[in-house]
Amino acid sequence: MAFISDWTQLGNDVFYRKHELYAMDWGGGINLGDFMVAAAPYGGPLALTRDETKFSKTQHTGKPLIFIFSSSGRKISSFKWTNGFLLHIGWSRGEDLVCVQEDGAISLYDMFGGYKHTFNMGQEVKDTHIQSARVFTSYRETGVAILSKSNRVFLVNNIHEPKTRKYPDIPGGGVNCWCVVREERHTNVLVSQGNDLLLLNLVDQRPQALYPEWNEPGGSVVEMAVSTNSRHIALLSDTGKLWVGSSDIRIKYCEYDAKSQVKPKQLAWCGTHAVVLVWDVTLEVVTVNGDATSYYLDSPSHLVQEPDGVRVIGSTTHDALQKVPLVVAETLGIGSMAPGALLLEASKGFQERSTRANDCLGMIKENMEEAVSQCLQAAQHEYRPQTQKMLLRAALFGKSFIPEMNPENCKKTVFTLRVLNAVRDFRVGLPLTWSQLEQLGMSVLMDRLVMRRLFPLAYEIAKFLKLPDTQGTSRILAHWACYKVLQPSQKSDEQIAKEINNKLGYTPGISYTDIANRADQAGRKQLAIKLMEYEVRAREQVIVLLRLGEDQPALRRAIQSGDTDLIHTVLYRLRHKLSSAEFQMLVRNFPAAQALYLRSCRDGDVEELRDMLVQEDDFLAQALLRFKEAYTTSRSDTRVASLQSALGLLRRARNDTQQLQQLTEEQIKLYRCQVRLEESQQKSYMNLSLHDTVHQLLMNGQLKEADKLRADFKIPERRYWWLKVLAHAEAGHWDELANFSKNKKSPIGFEPFVDACLKYGNKAEAQKYAHKVKDENKITCLIKCGLLEDAVKAAQEQRSAPGLTEVLAACGPQHQALQSRIQTLLSDPAFKM
Repeated sequence: MAFISDWTQLGNDVFYRKHELYAMDWGGGINLGDFMVAAAPYGGPLALTRDETKFSKTQHTGKPLIFIFSSSGRKISSFKWTNGFLLHIGWSRGEDLVCVQEDGAISLYDMFGGYKHTFNMGQEVKDTHIQSARVFTSYRETGVAILSKSNRVFLVNNIHEPKTRKYPDIPGGGVNCWCVVREERHTNVLVSQGNDLLLLNLVDQRPQALYPEWNEPGGSVVEMAVSTNSRHIALLSDTGKLWVGSSDIRIKYCEYDAKSQVKPKQLAWCGTHAVVLVWDVTLEVVTVNGDATSYYLDSPSHLVQEPDGVRVIGSTTHDALQKVPLVVAETLGIGSMAPGALLLEASKGFQERSTRANDCLGMIKENMEEAVSQCLQAAQHEYRPQTQKMLLRAALFGKSFIPEMNPENCKKTVFTLRVLNAVRDFRVGLPLTWSQLEQLGMSVLMDRLVMRRLFPLAYEIAKFLKLPDTQGTSRILAHWACYKVLQPSQKSDEQIAKEINNKLGYTPGISYTDIANRADQAGRKQLAIKLMEYEVRAREQVIVLLRLGEDQPALRRAIQSGDTDLIHTVLYRLRHKLSSAEFQMLVRNFPAAQALYLRSCRDGDVEELRDMLVQEDDFLAQALLRFKEAYTTSRSDTRVASLQSALGLLRRARNDTQQLQQLTEEQIKLYRCQVRLEESQQKSYMNLSLHDTVHQLLMNGQLKEADKLRADFKIPERRYWWLKVLAHAEAGHWDELANFSKNKKSPIGFEPFVDACLKYGNKAEAQKYAHKVKDENKITCLIKCGLLEDAVKAAQEQRSAPGLTEVLAACGPQHQALQSRIQTLLSDPAFKM
């Protein structure tokens, strides 16, 4: 196989391979040795700017440009650096460009040159300036460490929430080199000074001296590199010796003589099993076992450390160098007898119709599932599509012999490789490996595609993988819409909003509010208003419209929603925003909202309610408000004035209020009488109705005053008799009640007299009136008064069998004789039923 010729063996069964990822699309002519280069891991973008330290001031004038490219060399953006002296650049975990200035100011930009924010490392750093800096990955975030010109180390663990920490002072003397070493959640700094190696941390007050085990001690460390997982470290001395071991310097893996005292341009880890040194045109790979090999480069190159290898970026090519995974070596290795290798050979024989297919299948009959798994894993770690297809074809060929085998692993491999091949395309420029994608996760990959504004590709991948809408298509479309509203266009705002709606529709998870907010932040208010027309959530729509100053549309939408709480919210905000006159003019166009507002004012702001009613010439409502005021005050003059005002308003009302006017006039008249009575009698009559006032007068023995009120207010005679009977009985005026009953014929009969006397506990007085009631009620009244003998006589006179039956039901055990008599009478045919 031709591609195996790219492999280089280092030790027993250990191979390394270097293959080209891209021919750089930036057109050549770029000498990376003249540039400050920063490349993001996981196939991220590259940032280049001229290295000011390599040019004299007369060679270049003006501010430098920062260029940002994809990994394939396609230009993404460029912008002019207009701040202070740029000392160092790097990339954050979120692929933001981190720019470190000499004065300690640190600025963040997105890959399109968009400014994000700036922070500084403190006043001491600003005063002393920086001599070098490192951008590193801290615990779940990105940090920045700097070495000031006063040989002090300052560090920020999170660039998004910067908190500067100062490390212990380094003893006097220059620093050869230094690096950041992460240990779980703690961040330490390793410094080489002279022949000493010092560890700085925030726990110890002084630097801790470390002593790596050298074969020939005496040299000083001039270069160091930490592996991506921070567990391993490589130290290079000025004598050309390379020490490789654990990051705590306690375990030594190997010591290698580079046989060159020329300091390499860069030192980096290739995964976790080898270290790479690069000079101008030479690259040397040294494994942790001490085995080494060299590669020759076409031009000065830059190394990008990856978790599973290293990328080598040159002026014309971009290569990947990595250890060949064991499963790949076993499956594709020459002469390999691994199950995967035999299955691959069988697959080729089958396609060629060769008998060796049967021979190879017979050798792996018992290990067919392992052979399929090896072919799948080997395909996962291959970069070339033709090799992937060859291995996948072999895996599917072997799976056909195992019907019960779970197909999910095959399906996942095919789908994921299609995604990886799509993002590896030079137009995208994301050379991710299978291992890197597993570490990142598919959701992070989708985020990175969206950040690169590759919306169509991200959308197609989301559909292909059938990701949930909230993680896939919906989120991508929302990002696309937010990006679109920020772009200049010749189309009108209405056309852009309609275009966005046609694309997005009402897909679950899409928020037109977020898109409108983004448009408003970009100064496109009218576009934001147009977009909010498509928002289906009434509350969100109303709040944004209010913020945009669209008062009437906000109120109209709140009313359409039927949500009274939302309407009240809008009215509350508008009332505090507008003047009283403006507010009233606005709400009068919305009767439903006006009615709700008036109702709320009745329970609170009476003056506001009055103003609204006056504005609308609603005299009836104003009168009702005056009634309420009249009966909430204790001052008699104020109450009369309020009632008089209400009467005047009723007379001006367009409604038919004749009856209400009459009642108001009578109420004023009654209230004045009550005031007069209170003043003359020193007793309380206020807040009583006409009925209760007359009743109270009768109780107090004020018969003349009661008669006067009866005449003034034309109380019907029957009602007045009822009032007198009840009042005399309640007050115990039995003589007055008797005289009253004799004055003239009672219009209400004598039954009320009986009931009133019994109600207030005077049975003897009730018996006097029981014989005067009408015949149809006499028996019942006599029974109530306990006059059972008289009730029997009345029944006999009336020849009423029902009357006798009623008396019989009222008899108790003590009335046995009367019961026998009644039974005898009931048997007489003369009594009618």
